[in-house]
Amino acid sequence: MLLLSLSVAMGAAAVLLEASVPPADLPRAAGMCPELLSVPAEAVEAALRFLTEEAGVPASDLPRVLRRRPRLLVSPVAARLRPTLYFLRALGVPDLHRRADLLSFSVEDKLLPRIEFLESLGLPARAARSMARRFPALFAYGVDGNMRPKAEYLLGAMARRADELVDFPEYFSYALAARIVPRHEACAACGVRMPLPVMLRPGDAKFRATLASCVGSMLPRRRSPLWHATWVDDDATAAAKETMV
Repeated sequence: MLLLSLSVAMGAAAVLLEASVPPADLPRAAGMCPELLSVPAEAVEAALRFLTEEAGVPASDLPRVLRRRPRLLVSPVAARLRPTLYFLRALGVPDLHRRADLLSFSVEDKLLPRIEFLESLGLPARAARSMARRFPALFAYGVDGNMRPKAEYLLGAMARRADELVDFPEYFSYALAARIVPRHEACAACGVRMPLPVMLRPGDAKFRATLASCVGSMLPRRRSPLWHATWVDDDATAAAKETMV
């Protein structure tokens, strides 16, 4: 049995090496997805073919994709990868070859429950699907551990409407305790109500400057050039994004 397991693992490793996956990545992949040690080489080959031929992942990108989501290699093509690809295409998610990590998610257990949760907030089905299409990282966030507490804080303590999320689904990517709560409390203490992206996107220094300038004044209208030129900082490195749950 041990020899058989070793043979299976070596077969899968040989397929990955042939696909230009660096040898140093193999132990990490096995650590992230132990099932990889017991999957037949034929199944790994089928997954790799699917990724390149159906999902459109360039062969040169396979090492990067598999480094991020080795579970793709143990996900059955017919039962998991292909149905998820069709669902995401029907949803209109662009550049799926760049988001191949989503393909290992179950439509019934992972994708639909996120959309249904957004609908449970009172958002129309079309709006919920639009949010997921524009910000597919939503599919990687846990409902109970991430999305629900943030939504409850938005609707409760922040006294905002759920439809504010439609234009800013990235709200769910910010840490509740480290970003959302302190920013909201700082605004509330000054009697200032900022749009969500203005409140959450900037780094700390720009947020403080924006807050100080808002006291006793009004924010420019969203369509105004001043909105992006003065009030919104799109620097991704400044945002305290939360690890996907």
